[in-house]
Amino acid sequence: MQENQYTIQTIIQSVFKEHNYKIKKRLIYDNALFGGLSSKWIKLAFLILPFAMYAAIFNPASFKALGIAQAIVFYIILLVFAMQIVVAVSYFNNKKVLKTATKAWEVYFPGIDFKMILSSGVTPYMDFKKYYEAALSDGLVEEALKDKMSEAFQQMESENTHLVEAMKKDKEKRAGK
Repeated sequence: MQENQYTIQTIIQSVFKEHNYKIKKRLIYDNALFGGLSSKWIKLAFLILPFAMYAAIFNPASFKALGIAQAIVFYIILLVFAMQIVVAVSYFNNKKVLKTATKAWEVYFPGIDFKMILSSGVTPYMDFKKYYEAALSDGLVEEALKDKMSEAFQQMESENTHLVEAMKKDKEKRAGK
């Protein structure tokens, strides 16, 4: 199967929203950029789900058969299932997008773990957003963006050498076991 080549901007836009040269991490990643379902459709389905359940339970035929108490209890139980559906769909969508984006990311930056860029914890690449936003405001695309981000990754690693060394030691330890 032929593997698609995605741009750096496409990869970043799948997990971050961009507005006025500022990026913000998405809650539900956008798979439309990789040929899948858009996060907007997923959000729309989540929004419609409770109303569709309400219409199914409280329509005259169902309501007459259930009665007020059973209809309310049934609606609450179905809302619990709807919340579970929302969590599951979001999880599997984000997992699929992350898998595709990570493979595409490896083409551009083979030594940089894409998940570390998305992490809200302490990583050597905590300042990724700052550097990427600066590159966006400079209007960089394709090769110029790749070069600028490569320099930024080197700078971030040099600023966080102790963290990079600890991660390398941990990786070696795990490989030795």
